[in-house]
Amino acid sequence: MSRLLTIGETMGVAVTDTGDPLRTARQLRLSTAGAESTVAIGLRRLGHEAVWVGVVGEDELGARVLRDLAAEGVDTRFARVDPERPTGFMIRELRTADYTRVSYYREHSAGSRLSPADVEAAFSAVADLDLVHLTGITPALSESCGEAVRHLVELARRAGIPVSFDVNYRSTLPGSAGLAAFVAELLPQVALLFVGDDELALVTEEADPWRAARELVALGPAEVVVKRGADGALAVTADGGRCEQPALPARVVDAIGAGDSFTAGYLAARCDGLPLTERLRWGAVAAACTVGTHGDWEGLPTRADLQRRSAGGSITVR
Repeated sequence: MSRLLTIGETMGVAVTDTGDPLRTARQLRLSTAGAESTVAIGLRRLGHEAVWVGVVGEDELGARVLRDLAAEGVDTRFARVDPERPTGFMIRELRTADYTRVSYYREHSAGSRLSPADVEAAFSAVADLDLVHLTGITPALSESCGEAVRHLVELARRAGIPVSFDVNYRSTLPGSAGLAAFVAELLPQVALLFVGDDELALVTEEADPWRAARELVALGPAEVVVKRGADGALAVTADGGRCEQPALPARVVDAIGAGDSFTAGYLAARCDGLPLTERLRWGAVAAACTVGTHGDWEGLPTRADLQRRSAGGSITVR
């Protein structure tokens, strides 16, 4: 069993499930969502330990975030409750399976107050860490969040703990304008880089996914994974390894969360010591399970789900 530490913002989310725009929707489904917490939950369901560090408001949404994560077995001991700022919130209009509109209410949120001190407290107290996972969302939230990411990367470097980084570009976040420079700064210290094929222009001038992955590996990461949505994923390693995985067939209900679910599956397989082909396959299975359900993390697979899904065909458990 490995232990992962991740930091970031987890918010409340309300989703219109009927296909109606928000202005005419009659009901909303309440849940929680956050890229890093999705990965943490994914690792837990696949048998590893995960610690999430973040800040929530002293409100019902903050209580819901902590409740959902704790119910999934994620360690939230180092999450901080801010009595002065609200928990972030978003509304997702699920018009069709491939058309989703998201409205964020996270400016001046509690999550944007994450600081290097929060990171220091958790890192100093958690023993036997095996992996740190970060995304490009966190540094785009505020200056203190960016410093928290830098500090955690430096702490991990000193301790010899590999860092996983998912670009996770969010154009609606004002701080995302500086993400390309931020990623370039961190790349030499990152062991695993995840990037969507629609994000390649942020990190390289090379448009071809294979050539881009090889170019990025040369900048420091030992592994570069390019997530390609319906076209699957590919990975290149510094020791010359390369592998491609097609997306698995799935009935798409909600595509949001598929990328983070893929990352969770890939990292869990890596923690198991599995080869590159299996890491990509676990990622593909996790993504397929997620897109077939409502919510960012609710459909994440267990190990039993992985085995059943890998067998192919329809699944009936009696």
